[in-house]
Amino acid sequence: MKLLKGLNQVWKNRIKNSTHLGEWYHFVAVLYVKILQLLFPVNQKQILFVSYSGRQYSDSPKELYLQLSQDPRFTDYKLIWALNEPDKVPSIPAENKISANKISYFYHLVRSKYWVANSSIDRLLAFKHPNNIYIQFWHGIPLKKLGPHEKGLSRLVKSWYKNVEFDYFFTHNTYDEGIFKTVFPKTKQFVQTGSLRFDVIERRKHNLDKYRETLQLDPHKPTILYVPTFREYTPAMATGFSEAYFKHLTNHYNVLYRGHYFKLGQNYKNVTTVNKESLYKLFWIADILVTDYSSAIFEFLPFNKPIYFFEPDITEYQQRRGLYLSPEALGFPVAHSEFEFDELLENKPNLKRVIKATRDEYLPVELRDKTREFIINKILLQTID
Repeated sequence: MKLLKGLNQVWKNRIKNSTHLGEWYHFVAVLYVKILQLLFPVNQKQILFVSYSGRQYSDSPKELYLQLSQDPRFTDYKLIWALNEPDKVPSIPAENKISANKISYFYHLVRSKYWVANSSIDRLLAFKHPNNIYIQFWHGIPLKKLGPHEKGLSRLVKSWYKNVEFDYFFTHNTYDEGIFKTVFPKTKQFVQTGSLRFDVIERRKHNLDKYRETLQLDPHKPTILYVPTFREYTPAMATGFSEAYFKHLTNHYNVLYRGHYFKLGQNYKNVTTVNKESLYKLFWIADILVTDYSSAIFEFLPFNKPIYFFEPDITEYQQRRGLYLSPEALGFPVAHSEFEFDELLENKPNLKRVIKATRDEYLPVELRDKTREFIINKILLQTID
């Protein structure tokens, strides 16, 4: 199974990054979808949920799914999850989940009146969908550049950003809405009421001591959650902590490593890899968040804990990927070497004002109730204008 999974990902990457394979895939797949659209009518009471293109059962799509599955007004709706590995999510009934890696996935996509996602639900196929409603909760407030602002994107990916038509795109503030309007120019309506992803915070608060024991954390040491960013290129220099520095760090701290799904990271001694753990559960047990360019900083803000940046390759990263916003502009401390990072840990700068100011500006108001009301009453039930 691991071999098949690896081969599947290899082919996905080849199609995504090859001009000729991408064009062939787009032509054949869109033709197939158009045939399905002609043959099969839309089920007006079917909703398809996808998180991170099928890799997870999480985030805003999960929160909406849980809400609707407990709402008596939707007992006659068919709520379907598309997952890369459906068998690994036993909490979803078998009749409510499908494989996102099978060709039959497009049948369920075409048949579903509503699509709920936090990334691409259409497998990078920006096809017309006049009978489907595409609801997008993007998976974070952007810190690093996206879509047309990125360098070196393949034609297939560029085309998707340019042509995908979201019916409703939920944003948090004027900052991210302004960026997304340029990244996704064909979006029909932006709704600035926030996402549902923060609903999970209180749910993940329970049994934290037991969770720390499960991860075998030393109760006498503070915990660092390290969330480095994936590079789409081969960097010219080291981008993270060295093995020697990790060894030094783990003498004084529990270190949890959560890398991008493309890259799981090194297996350093005493460093715990937590890629499959709930990010919000990790936020509860972490004392410090460390990252380089991850938008996870915005999700960590409600916890009112220190956020440090470690950016040894900032010059190259700015040239090859780019940032919309620098941590220095927000007021957060940045280290460019392991020596400087050691000084941060030793000095422990007071970040309460910085965290509050950033939270007030980028997560200005808790509007999740308005988000739910908009989706349920305006989009699904159409009881309000």
